[in-house]
Amino acid sequence: MLDKVNGADLAMLSTQALKTRLLQLVEGQDDKRLSEKLALLDGALAPYIDELTRRNPHPRAEDQVATVIGVWTPVWSTIPFHHALPGRIPSQSYQIFRERGFYANVAHHAPGHQNALLHRLTPLGLACNLMLVQRFEVSGGRWLIENIGIELARGRRDKGLGIDDAEAWFDAVLAKKLDCTDTANATLGAPDLSGLDAASAKRLAKSFQAKPMMENIYLDDDLRLIRSQREATQRPSYTIGLRLR
Repeated sequence: MLDKVNGADLAMLSTQALKTRLLQLVEGQDDKRLSEKLALLDGALAPYIDELTRRNPHPRAEDQVATVIGVWTPVWSTIPFHHALPGRIPSQSYQIFRERGFYANVAHHAPGHQNALLHRLTPLGLACNLMLVQRFEVSGGRWLIENIGIELARGRRDKGLGIDDAEAWFDAVLAKKLDCTDTANATLGAPDLSGLDAASAKRLAKSFQAKPMMENIYLDDDLRLIRSQREATQRPSYTIGLRLR
């Protein structure tokens, strides 16, 4: 783990060096408790995030759309939604942006995957793929985000969710639902969460009703730093994303 440094030290480093050190700091840290992640954010990460924000090659939201299109993975995040269902596998978590103004957060969840005993005892069928479908546009220098659907798919925990399957699933959902989203105020309707336990369904329903805010405080072809809020009264969350495609 690298020690916290001040802004003057970081100003001397190249942007690539800053990115490398930031990723070193969060390596293996995404499965920590939220309190530990917030302590890391407020401590060691803060000067790196501040310096990269100052160097953002695309500070205007209107200039960010073309760069953000593609597939990213959140390697570290303080977003509570990532823990809406238990057992999220970070290496099988994706953020997929399409040019038509839609994107999705997609993840494979296999409860007990980090515990060898639970992994052996848990039935193969106890796994779930979760997709939060969102619509985006940029207006007045801001990213405007709307939650328009939640999709759930049961699957085998040992099969997982590869990037090709995640993209194909998202594109299939869009193809089926696109007619329902032609108008500015259309949504995909309330999500069907009947297959979940009551606590998970309640958390997802609350997330679905939110009007999230998002800023790409740093964005290049390979790395995103995202500041987001589910609600204006919430503490901002931070996510570090790496491009996969």
